[in-house]
Amino acid sequence: MQQFTYRAKDKAGNTVSGVVESVNAQQAVKTLQEHGLLVISVAEKRDFSLKALSPRLASVSEQEVATFTRLLSTMLRAGLPLVDALYNLSVQTRNVTFKEAIKAMLANIQSGGSLSASMAMHPKIFDNLYVNLVKAGEASGKVDEAMEKLADMLDSQLEFKGKIKGAMIYPAIVVVAMVAVAVFMITSIIPKITDVYKQFGAELPLPTMILLGISDIFRNYFILVILAVGAFYGLVKLLKRNVAGEMLVNDAVLHFPVLGALQIEVTLTVINRTLGTLVNAGVAILEALKITAGTMSNNKFKLGIVEASSAVEKGLPLSDAIKRNPNFPLIMAQLTAIGEETGTLGDSLIRVSDFYQASSERKVKALTTALEPLMIILMGVMVGGLAVAVLLPMFNLVNVIK
Repeated sequence: MQQFTYRAKDKAGNTVSGVVESVNAQQAVKTLQEHGLLVISVAEKRDFSLKALSPRLASVSEQEVATFTRLLSTMLRAGLPLVDALYNLSVQTRNVTFKEAIKAMLANIQSGGSLSASMAMHPKIFDNLYVNLVKAGEASGKVDEAMEKLADMLDSQLEFKGKIKGAMIYPAIVVVAMVAVAVFMITSIIPKITDVYKQFGAELPLPTMILLGISDIFRNYFILVILAVGAFYGLVKLLKRNVAGEMLVNDAVLHFPVLGALQIEVTLTVINRTLGTLVNAGVAILEALKITAGTMSNNKFKLGIVEASSAVEKGLPLSDAIKRNPNFPLIMAQLTAIGEETGTLGDSLIRVSDFYQASSERKVKALTTALEPLMIILMGVMVGGLAVAVLLPMFNLVNVIK
């Protein structure tokens, strides 16, 4: 996405200006016209700052969006006008990219644009789900409630992701440390020790010979090892460029021992929470399914939602559409059916999301609890193996010296 500065006339004939994000100038003009503006000029925004040279530094994090949403919700709930609330947030926000986006939104709203339309001009910050929830709030005249629901959803997602990432930090650190120590020993220490043994003509035992062979591979073919890893990564990326290849990769991930089941529950958590939040906000079920499908990175589940949407469009209840798809568990179909019967579909989907979130959190906790002793055992085996490979030749060396 590129940023374009524009000058245009609104419906009242006033000249307005601002910044819009789009893939090209033509699409930027189309976006502005869709928001009722008569475009005078559009030009690519030139920024030679450090942030422009480093997109990562210029990006807006999920935490910043969540904080913005919570603050905006609080201000609107307190009765502060939307324009004043956005102005306050533009002053408080430290992220330059986010600050410019808020200012552009403020200018567009002051020119007669809606909040959702203003947010839609910044897709890198506000995704389709976010924009549609705000649009639903505007349609019902309850933007403050929509922002509060959004804030709750974003906070819940961040907390969930934080728990999973936090649980995986310890095993990741241990594995990295083990690999680093092993590589250092194999490439630096072992060759020097074996050279000493060879000088005395000592016969090297099998464990030492195996370790020396691994050391030779790392030292002589290190570049080939790196290239092989890079080629494998490139192959996976290449497969994911087409639908069949991406389905193959996604299927492999979902069938991976232990982690596959965890990935399924995490995905089901996201699907049900997204869909439930949209339905509760008043978004039509077909539109809600379309938006939810767009948030999916796993093609297997994305296809399942698209198929469910097609079935609902033909008049089938959502619960029956879910029941027909083997990717979705029976409990999801059952609770969806209860929600449809009682008129509380959104709440039922949120309850399904809560169920799978709690289940995935228990799985992560159990996994990390089991990994801790396994990591200790693995470290013991590694250290013991290195010790045996280094110390065994010493006995032969003593005999040689005698």
